[in-house]
Amino acid sequence: MSDISIFITSDLTSSERRVSPQWSLEYFKQKLELITGVEPRNQLLQYFPNKYSNEYVQLPSQQQRNDERDVRLSELGLKEYSRIHVIDMDPNSTANQISSTISPAGGNILDANAEYQMSEEEYQKRNNTVLKWKQEQNLGRFDPEYELLQKHIAEENAAKLATIHINDRCRVINIEGERRGIVRFVGKIEHLDSGKSDWVGIEFDEPVGKNSGDIAGVPVFVCRPNHGSFVKPKQVEVGDFPELDPFAAAGDDDDSNEEL
Repeated sequence: MSDISIFITSDLTSSERRVSPQWSLEYFKQKLELITGVEPRNQLLQYFPNKYSNEYVQLPSQQQRNDERDVRLSELGLKEYSRIHVIDMDPNSTANQISSTISPAGGNILDANAEYQMSEEEYQKRNNTVLKWKQEQNLGRFDPEYELLQKHIAEENAAKLATIHINDRCRVINIEGERRGIVRFVGKIEHLDSGKSDWVGIEFDEPVGKNSGDIAGVPVFVCRPNHGSFVKPKQVEVGDFPELDPFAAAGDDDDSNEEL
């Protein structure tokens, strides 16, 4: 199974991470500690499958918690670009102490009796801030390997982007299975991420997309409802991929368990 992108958030952190469906739940929670600072034994995981909804389910179930070493992430039904929010159940933890004094929305400290917003210069001088905590924990952009990782990802996407053209047939394979379609857009999207990254807009053959070729109502290309999606170039494979026949008989290779 291919790795998938998941948004990981906590009261102090927010980042996009690649995770493997083959990881055990125990190993995944160890990874979450490095990202959020919350110890595995104190982690309460809220899973938001739809980024446009506040509805969530708690992960994992009681039975899965008892067997975290044997549970694989593939069993949790995680979707591409969904979100996991990590809550620290230890009220005396360092992360919770910081969170109680720092505004989690943006790291600005607000006076309780006035709408005073601290300047960025003043904020950077303080010791009890999210910024300082991230620096001490080597998280996010303070990770020594962060720049190297970002450079590698950028190079990988750039190389793949050179092979992708408008109207190319393509496919995207992830934990949900294989989706085929046509490339309808290639490039940067200012109102998605301020034009920082290159994206590939795809019109899928089936209604397995996230939109109609728009981002938050702003059209980038036009297609039928739920047939469009925007993905990173490295997720796209172009080639001679005709439309799949939904009525074709399944093979005898017993691959059904590999698609969730």
